[in-house]
Amino acid sequence: MKFNDAVSGVLCILLGLLLFYLTKDFPGMPGQNYGPRLFPRLIGVALMASGLLLTVKGVRERVQVPWARPLEWVASPRLVANFAIVVAVVVFYILASDDLGFLPTAFASMLVMLVWLRGKAHWPSSALISGVTVLAMNLFFGQLLRVPLPWGIFEAYAF
Repeated sequence: MKFNDAVSGVLCILLGLLLFYLTKDFPGMPGQNYGPRLFPRLIGVALMASGLLLTVKGVRERVQVPWARPLEWVASPRLVANFAIVVAVVVFYILASDDLGFLPTAFASMLVMLVWLRGKAHWPSSALISGVTVLAMNLFFGQLLRVPLPWGIFEAYAF
């Protein structure tokens, strides 16, 4: 859906107000005029000011721009399927990565997306791309940057 700027503006104002509310109990800093609530509240003010500008702009354009309208890609079954595949793969990774581990889960996720997007005829090269990419990501994030990636079924081989 594509929304009128007034809808986005109201959401920005509400988010800014929420930031103010959630920071009301932040403690002050002894001997200082500002504390931990200052920067979240500055962001809240910026969100509310931006939201006000968006709301005014959206109300002025209300005649030309409807409150909401569907996007063009929603009419294409292939594009909707592409979106659904990406969402399904992300959900699969979230649910399975702790039990299976990063390597098999990321490999399966990439392979499914590449085979879907590139076509079944390219599955060997898609498998190679998935394998090399997942190993490179594991080395870069897991070893070099020390991001704790789940080992899952490969726990015995963790280093």
